[in-house]
Amino acid sequence: MRLTRWNVLRLRLALEPSSLLSQRAKLVVGVVAIMGAGAGLVLVSGAYRIVEAVLIVAGAFALGAFAFVVDRVPRLYGWRYPALPLGDHPRLAELVADAARLAGHKTPPRVRLAARGIVQADRSRHGPTDLVLGLPLLMTLSEPDLHALMVRELLAVKLWQQHEDWAVYLFLYRASESDELREACRPLRRSTWAAVRSVVGEERLAAASRAELLVGGAFDWHLARYVAPFAHRGGALDIYESFQWKIQQDGLMARIAPHVDAFADKDPDARELLGEQPWAIPDHVPPGVVARVEGRLARRLGKVISHRLLGRGGFALGLRPYRLDELPAAEWSGVKMGEREAVIEAAGTLLGRPATALDVIELVVAGRAGELKWWHLEAPCPHPTPGVCALLPLFDVALRRKGYVHEHPFAQRELVGPLGDRVNLVELAAKAERGEPYGILLGAWMTGKDPDEDAIRLAGESLASGDPVGWFERLYAESATGDAIVPWDSRSPHFLLTEWGVPGTGRALVVGAGLGDDAEYVAELGYQTVAFDVSETAVRLAKERFPDSAVRYEAADLLNPPAEWRQAFDLVVEIMTVQALPEELHALAIARIAEFVRPGGTLLVIASGRDEGGPVFAPPWPLTPSEIAAFATDGLKPGTIEDLRDGERHRWRATFHRPA
Repeated sequence: MRLTRWNVLRLRLALEPSSLLSQRAKLVVGVVAIMGAGAGLVLVSGAYRIVEAVLIVAGAFALGAFAFVVDRVPRLYGWRYPALPLGDHPRLAELVADAARLAGHKTPPRVRLAARGIVQADRSRHGPTDLVLGLPLLMTLSEPDLHALMVRELLAVKLWQQHEDWAVYLFLYRASESDELREACRPLRRSTWAAVRSVVGEERLAAASRAELLVGGAFDWHLARYVAPFAHRGGALDIYESFQWKIQQDGLMARIAPHVDAFADKDPDARELLGEQPWAIPDHVPPGVVARVEGRLARRLGKVISHRLLGRGGFALGLRPYRLDELPAAEWSGVKMGEREAVIEAAGTLLGRPATALDVIELVVAGRAGELKWWHLEAPCPHPTPGVCALLPLFDVALRRKGYVHEHPFAQRELVGPLGDRVNLVELAAKAERGEPYGILLGAWMTGKDPDEDAIRLAGESLASGDPVGWFERLYAESATGDAIVPWDSRSPHFLLTEWGVPGTGRALVVGAGLGDDAEYVAELGYQTVAFDVSETAVRLAKERFPDSAVRYEAADLLNPPAEWRQAFDLVVEIMTVQALPEELHALAIARIAEFVRPGGTLLVIASGRDEGGPVFAPPWPLTPSEIAAFATDGLKPGTIEDLRDGERHRWRATFHRPA
């Protein structure tokens, strides 16, 4: 097709008919229409009670006109692109004047601010050209790069006729997949780029175009990740402050650069602007020509972003200025919960059935993360792979429910646990993508109270005070009043114990017996059973639950047990007690348990497991292979050691024997 005025007009009618009227014209037409409707209602109201009718219609018209104007004002060109006073930015004024001179403009253009990362020149029927500069670019681009982009846009508006300008706009933003329109615009675009190269140089234009693409992609990701979830609140005051922090303190540019090329390839013609040089992003990106815009302009641009994200122009009630860095952690958690649901839903769509978090893990490990259709993969992002993108919300939600929180509101991949440990979610997700153990349950039900919440809270408080076992008593005491949940209280013996279930005679000792279910089962196997726990409340509750029990319940400290228990029991049962203690106490606790077994006796150990060096999201502190092997001490010999893995869970069931 040829880019004639008629052909472009036809395209505008087909693709964007609303563009034939300016926003100001639409505002005037709308007000006139409302006025006409009001006048018509007055006329048809008749002669009866004419005064009342006029008042009612006038009131309704006033409300309607006010609502219409309020809705349309934010769509006006001047509102969305506020003027930037160059008197406050002398260096920018010099760059603009020089770019206009090189592009052949007799007078410098008026400079307006854009909320997003764009550079464009808009022709005006009256007065000078408008040069629209995106604040993200002003804050990050070097002077030579910004200067080259301004020359490019000012030359284009100088060389192109208005209908050609519209044709390129329609191709870029409304019909980018139209081969016919691409072919028609290609000579126009290439000839303009050649003119720009002759002014600023080929390498400079390529470098500036790469910088423009990179900043635009980084800012769009920042909006999607940190701003869009809260756009319903109103205009965020620290959008650009947080973006600058992500660049200068968090290395956003360097992390997102490897993923931008794929999006540049969507426009093969523009791809030639970038050249073949690899991305060269320094570790530290210095501030750009305009380091900061504050006050009224910053608030205006925050509102512009909010209105665009919401897809409307009006001032909805309740939209107020706010700061992203002051939002409570619960709201950030809600965002990640929504992302978790979105990626699981995408997995279900791909698999053709309801999916779980474990299905997402399997798809990622199988290399199919790129097939998951969810919003987070539709734009450049700083994560290393699509698999990491998909897994991040799963790990984020699971860890936050265990009491982990973000250390900085704009670096949420870094979480800090209630016991002070730090987790990098990207590294954790990358391990899971490689099929390595990740040490946390992702498939758990995500409604209601997390059963581990109280144990984590109390353990953190107890350890902070230097008492590694005191939290057990507090946990059982609070559970007795209904203020806490004991996460391991299933009201039944552990299934790995009942599967083992070897009847016998003699004396048995149940370590960390809790509320007594395991001890009662051991007694049913035929043993004279002693069961102890460090919590006196647990012992009392166990006796109350089983008032006629043959089990002797006692309060005792595993780390300092009664001397008469040494080598005194034919069967010793340890179920997940050692793992409830901090790692530095494991060796002592293991040694004490081994000492309980008499010659000819057996020790049964059941515990959560992890590989050597595997991640720990404590409590508990799952046992490693070397820790399980350490039970073979004080003369004990290993029997059967079962490494049991079922989906996300890793458990040990092991027996040890003392020779007679």
